[in-house]
Amino acid sequence: MSNNAVQLALFEQRLPKKPYHTDEFATGLAIARAQNALKSRYIQANGPTHKYWLIFDVDSPDAALGWYDLGAPAPNIVATNRENGHAHLIYGLEVSIRTAPNGRSVPLRYAAAVENALREMLGADIGYAGLICKNPLHPHWQVSTWEQNLYDLD
Repeated sequence: MSNNAVQLALFEQRLPKKPYHTDEFATGLAIARAQNALKSRYIQANGPTHKYWLIFDVDSPDAALGWYDLGAPAPNIVATNRENGHAHLIYGLEVSIRTAPNGRSVPLRYAAAVENALREMLGADIGYAGLICKNPLHPHWQVSTWEQNLYDLD
């Protein structure tokens, strides 16, 4: 199985059972079983209790490869808008971060610090909430995979 196939299979495997999804933000978000939500251009990658992916919205024409020039770590998956080059850079975590109300505060704070530092390094959109992302399993986006190993926060 190619690196591309492995990364995308893991993305699909880690989806919430009933993620939010949409094709157009103007129509709002819907909730459906993952197999149906996968047909949408945008999908919720992380569930309500765990964060498996750190996702960054980079709004520049060279977003798909800009991370390399900045000396940032390679994303696992990049979903790029073919029209303007803007992309979502998706970094997979080896061990998920528990984000449920009973999650421990020290790991949550550490994860937030790492996420903020990487967002700044990448020049990613600070206003991006991260609830849904460009669905890398949808043919609308140009998708590439880079790093085959998942990351730990260190």
